[in-house]
Amino acid sequence: MSKAQEAARVLASEGYSTVIVGEADHPEVAGIKAYAGEDALVISDASELPARIPSRRVGVVVQTTQVEEVLNDVVCSLLPRTNELRVYNTICSATSLRQQAARELAAQVDVVVVVGGHNSGNTTRLAEICREVNPRTHHVETADEVRAEWFDCARVAGVTAGASTPDEQMQGVIQKIEGMDIG
Repeated sequence: MSKAQEAARVLASEGYSTVIVGEADHPEVAGIKAYAGEDALVISDASELPARIPSRRVGVVVQTTQVEEVLNDVVCSLLPRTNELRVYNTICSATSLRQQAARELAAQVDVVVVVGGHNSGNTTRLAEICREVNPRTHHVETADEVRAEWFDCARVAGVTAGASTPDEQMQGVIQKIEGMDIG
């Protein structure tokens, strides 16, 4: 049982209405929900919270690849609407560090390429974070997806990857970029 699943089980057993912050169709979230009970609410951000919270005792569990800002927004939205709020921050610390490094990279380069599966929540979130800082961010799964026009008028390109992206996949993208005439 994962840390998030255990937290959901504890909340459900202690009578809390459980809010799961994550992607509803993600396998990890489905696993958490199985322990939280059928009445658990799955949201991707604070804007999806219902106008009426089903209980004044609310517990929050978060998908391990979510960003801290989303969790903070949900907690801030729930605080004035509950009598008791119990939060389990189950975001993976390595994920948080990777997200912060990607944010810093995006601020230092002209173009960002994020490498990893298009269906990977972790990689998609990295791309979203980079895009917030640098609109010239592109999410690719393979080197074949890299386009030369992305690098028009660019002097520096940055490459990052999702946690489960194989090194050879990332190296393939880097080699393709290095083979282009950037600038």
